[in-house]
Amino acid sequence: MKVNNLRKQMDDRIIINQINFELYDNEIVGLIGRNGSGKTTLFRTLAGDYLPEAGDILIDDVSIYQEVSKKGEIFYIDELDNFLKTYNLKKINGFYRAAYPMFNQDLYLQLMKENQLPDHLSYRRMSKGMQGLYQMILAISSSAKYLLLDEPFDGLDVIIRKKVIGMLLGHIAGEHGRCALIASHNLKELEDIIDRALLLKGKTIIRDYRLESMRENARKLQLVFKTKKIPDVVKENSKLLTLQGRVITAVFERFTPDLAAALREQDPLLMEELPLSLEDLFEANLSREGFIQ
Repeated sequence: MKVNNLRKQMDDRIIINQINFELYDNEIVGLIGRNGSGKTTLFRTLAGDYLPEAGDILIDDVSIYQEVSKKGEIFYIDELDNFLKTYNLKKINGFYRAAYPMFNQDLYLQLMKENQLPDHLSYRRMSKGMQGLYQMILAISSSAKYLLLDEPFDGLDVIIRKKVIGMLLGHIAGEHGRCALIASHNLKELEDIIDRALLLKGKTIIRDYRLESMRENARKLQLVFKTKKIPDVVKENSKLLTLQGRVITAVFERFTPDLAAALREQDPLLMEELPLSLEDLFEANLSREGFIQ
């Protein structure tokens, strides 16, 4: 999937603008942004629930607006406007079999049996955890290539969460050639399963991190200098996490041997590397205090 210069506005207010990214086979991508940053609007636009004011969404170089059948390769359940709530699982299954031509009914029945979900159950009477589990079963069974998952682990207990994550990982990797785009507030949980992270801020994607590359190139350092004056080399090459007295904790996204040498030339009293997490990158890039002034 290729997203080109996507823009969506509502009531004359631009919600997302100049959104550009690609999704590739066999990967799980995290969509990260603060509350109100436009994540749900982006999902609804990608799924075709909203028509954008500008831009395009291409699957195999074909616009989903020119060939409507391409929308069958995208799976999305809108939790805020979920029509499933009034039906039992048997009827919901029928809807999705009709909506997705490649729906894998055998796999669906297998997963339902493995997870002890009878089809007479009413969706609205299921616990939030069981609803999340059932949504993942629908997503996987749909055979859609692109799964858009908005807070899929929210409210799940530990056992159900492990089931849902295991199911997702098992059906994204390998020969299936599928991709999942996940929005979640639980960054620690995301970090354990995603290959890339897209950071949404100011109505657009400001960063596209490949986690393997990030771990190789970025560093989180704690620094203390002789005075409270922050050296220019720190200001120009880092994003601030915390500043307490003379103790600076910052993220250096492009940490090189030359940069390390330049920091040592400032004769720091302390220069210590700390474990770097996805949450650190989120905080450094998306918080208002993210840059050293």
